[in-house]
Amino acid sequence: KGGMGEVLRALDTRLNRAVAIKRVLGEMARSTKALSRFLTEAQSIAALNHFNIVQIYDYGRDAEGPFIIMELVEGESLQEKLKAGPLELEEAIDLTCQLCDALGKAHGAGIIHRDIKPANILLTEDGEPKLTDFGLARQDSVDHGQTQTGAVLGTIDFMPPEQRQDATATDGRSDLWALAATFYQMITGKSPKIIKFTNVPQALQDVLEKALEDAPEDRYQTAQEFRD
Repeated sequence: KGGMGEVLRALDTRLNRAVAIKRVLGEMARSTKALSRFLTEAQSIAALNHFNIVQIYDYGRDAEGPFIIMELVEGESLQEKLKAGPLELEEAIDLTCQLCDALGKAHGAGIIHRDIKPANILLTEDGEPKLTDFGLARQDSVDHGQTQTGAVLGTIDFMPPEQRQDATATDGRSDLWALAATFYQMITGKSPKIIKFTNVPQALQDVLEKALEDAPEDRYQTAQEFRD
């Protein structure tokens, strides 16, 4: 349970499988803006089919408000895992490469996540990452006017410079900055609030410096390029 909603573990009795049910709570269930974001999340995930993105099975509404029925991921979040300290370098690189694949799929469909961070990356029991929480996503095809110019959305420590100024200024390169900031935390165990490249293994310093450039045009331009 969080400030905006809750996620319940449930059993789909028709297909006899465990699922996750995500719903908006309290005042948020009556907020037009919150419901719009909730529907955006459902539509965004439904448009994507990739192993490293949490799948959506259904969307509905009852007396308490709307809900999304989603794939249940049995493991923990990356945020929880990182409480124990940094990851082994090979594991961090493998997770980040898989997440690049997921973002490449999303960006190819015109969907920008806008809130990449360890809390929004779930890990299966086998340690495979799944990107979740597309509540702040922007769909290039339908989102014109949905995000007010000048609005700031996201999580500040993982937010690229352009997103701190204006959420409408984001594109796929903004997600890649946030993924690079997440990768920094994976390999250093430290928050990207203050990034010190001396904390990063020598072999990766050039890669991360480019990935975390202030200007989007100076970064890797696609998820595939960053992955490579």
